[in-house]
Amino acid sequence: MKRTYTLQEANQVLRLVRAIAVEAVERRTSRRALARQREQLEAAVTPEGLRGELAELDARIWEHDEGLLRCRKELEDLGMTVLRTNPLTVHIPGRSRRGDVVFCWQEGEGSVDFGHPLGEEKHQRRPLRVRAQGA
Repeated sequence: MKRTYTLQEANQVLRLVRAIAVEAVERRTSRRALARQREQLEAAVTPEGLRGELAELDARIWEHDEGLLRCRKELEDLGMTVLRTNPLTVHIPGRSRRGDVVFCWQEGEGSVDFGHPLGEEKHQRRPLRVRAQGA
């Protein structure tokens, strides 16, 4: 059964999404640094210990790749989709008074304030129009 969230539920689960996002962003940053370091080592072509260093870097890069996959899986287990990893953008299937929507959250945002009509997820995200309670 596919999970859908109201806007209130999406904002409640955001604490967990942000915790996963922090790990994903840290891993993404570390992985990039390791990949740059690997490229520099490979370009330097220093013979002593090069293979060992490259193997160590490859192992650490692989660890981050696996961690990033686990982060994605955790979000998918919540019924969400990772649209892109930089900036980390998560789509949360939802429902509103008007029907099915996709809430859109990006790393660094404090709440779910953007979305898309269902089927328009590849388009530019739009600010949500939310009526004040009791209005």
